[in-house]
Amino acid sequence: MKKLNHFLWLGLFFSAHSFAELKIIADLGGESAVRFYESIQPVHTENAPQHPNAVPGEMSENMLLPVVSHKWTVGQVESKPVNLPGAMPIFLIGFDETSKQWLKANYQELVQQQATGLVINVNTAEELDQLRNLAPKLSLMPVAADTLADRIGIYHYPLLMTDSLITQ
Repeated sequence: MKKLNHFLWLGLFFSAHSFAELKIIADLGGESAVRFYESIQPVHTENAPQHPNAVPGEMSENMLLPVVSHKWTVGQVESKPVNLPGAMPIFLIGFDETSKQWLKANYQELVQQQATGLVINVNTAEELDQLRNLAPKLSLMPVAADTLADRIGIYHYPLLMTDSLITQ
């Protein structure tokens, strides 16, 4: 009888917790990855449904433009030590006068560090080409970087991020 009583109490204990409200620990957003898989489906026919979010068979850089990073603004960046062993140096710029002047002033250091440039605010391929002409030995890629702003806690650019320091 005691064993039955213990089982009843255990059952009551666990059933009460099964109705508890779920708590979201972290929601970092993101989007469904389905569109990346739709372009590799086995056979497509003329009658197959069109998927507007599917990644096209061929991508071009122009398809990524314009790039607008809503959380970033041009401004002063206080140096901040970080611990990112093995991370390659990256720098963030936009198509604005402050970024252009910063790129010119820091060009030699960026080349020496073999830094990769993320252009986080740019509208057209012509604007991107103008930035590339200012820094011909550097790789510049158009990238939206709002998630990065949240992760590093900095919302101003231009900046340089190495394995040990975020600085302007």
